[in-house]
Amino acid sequence: MERLSTTTLSKVMPAVETPGYARASVSSGIVHFGAGNFHRAHQAVYCDALLNEGETGWGITGVSLRSPAMRDNLAPQDFFYTQATLGATTAYRIIGAIQNVLVAPENPQAVIEAVARNQTQLVTTTITEKGYCLSSGVIDRAHPGISRDLESLSQPQTTYGYLAAAMIKRCADQGAPLTILCCDNMHAGGEHLRSGVLMLLERHSPATLSWVAANVAFSSSMVDRVTPATDEPLKKTVAERLGLYDAAPVAAEPFSQWIIEDRFAGERPPFDRVGALFVEDIAPFERIKLRFLNAGHSMLAALGYLAGDRFIHEALQRPALARFTEQALKGNVLPVTPVPAGVSGEGYIDQVLERFRNGNLPYAVLQVGTDSSQKIQQRWLPTIDDALSQGQGATYLAFALAAWASFIRQALLNNDLNDPLRDAFGRCESTATTADVEDFLALAGAGKFTFFTDVEFMAAVREHHRAIAEVGVVQAVDSFLTN
Repeated sequence: MERLSTTTLSKVMPAVETPGYARASVSSGIVHFGAGNFHRAHQAVYCDALLNEGETGWGITGVSLRSPAMRDNLAPQDFFYTQATLGATTAYRIIGAIQNVLVAPENPQAVIEAVARNQTQLVTTTITEKGYCLSSGVIDRAHPGISRDLESLSQPQTTYGYLAAAMIKRCADQGAPLTILCCDNMHAGGEHLRSGVLMLLERHSPATLSWVAANVAFSSSMVDRVTPATDEPLKKTVAERLGLYDAAPVAAEPFSQWIIEDRFAGERPPFDRVGALFVEDIAPFERIKLRFLNAGHSMLAALGYLAGDRFIHEALQRPALARFTEQALKGNVLPVTPVPAGVSGEGYIDQVLERFRNGNLPYAVLQVGTDSSQKIQQRWLPTIDDALSQGQGATYLAFALAAWASFIRQALLNNDLNDPLRDAFGRCESTATTADVEDFLALAGAGKFTFFTDVEFMAAVREHHRAIAEVGVVQAVDSFLTN
């Protein structure tokens, strides 16, 4: 079978959407660090939409900090690839926004020059939290990559190193202003990028600091779109639909969101014309994602696992579990969670649950339940304190905590638990059906929250935990909802 490329693009099957722009007219105004599946199904799709509108200055030069695999898959295809949108039906679209992928270890100078050139107006990152080299929320100077970049920027080891080296060159050339935008769903991600760059410039080029202060903006964004790993069945299906072979297709859910902090030093891509939202403060959007989407996910992971379900969408097929989760979010979480202007809290929750019901993109309950002792500290526990301090109801959240403790206990017994506190949980006296609730919660940091000393609330948690142990989670939820 022929391979997808510039020369074969005209042979793509008619049902597949193809770029509506001349590729030769596109220039790369964006350099992106971390050219993996999420970027290709999210930011690159927004850029492709801009190109289709005639905004041809927003092509992308991708940067791989480690592996050449993505470059090697895409280069024979002239960096075209297929994005499959998996909803009630599947839609296929050829994306042409990526112009090139540089492999940083092979040619560090090429990466530095790509960022430093005037044509580049925007640098974006999806390098995962690990790529920020943090320890206790700040950059770890003892990290091997940071240590080497502090010694020399001749061959940078981190994204900070490449950015700092490029800033030195851009300053020397008196280049145009530049925006550096974090797309990793990290709180204050732009500030982390700023801190890392300034730390290295203080060591290697203090004279560049004033230029950066005047000409470079560091911004944050919130991104949201489920993007599974590319597997052989996807490649086979895409080949059948295209009539051409694509070595690197990517799949995603229909939903896509990009909330961008409106802090730009140079030209701002008009992403708002293709569905993104520019805002002064992304914190309220981060909060509702954490408290509705992430919190709901964790609830369904615990409930679904206890009910014997493998996937989140299967848990939602149980009327009691679906009703419980919806009412928990709307009845306990929404009243104490400020919602950004123009956003319907109930509508957002309905949309979240509809996304979770998409069986074409299954979430495994154990995958969602991974590291749950850390996740509930952000997703549930502050909300409980808010509800109690404001005199609002927290009965559903009390049941959710009981279900979480039951999940920990059952997953331990089944050898399914993937959690940094696994060994500590295992040492608890888990034969008791009441004491281990508080033991598990204490290990998960509940002692930092006032609800943990609320006698009435904790009595309810223990009672729900006893009910789940005696009659099972489905019957316990049924009884809870009817009382």
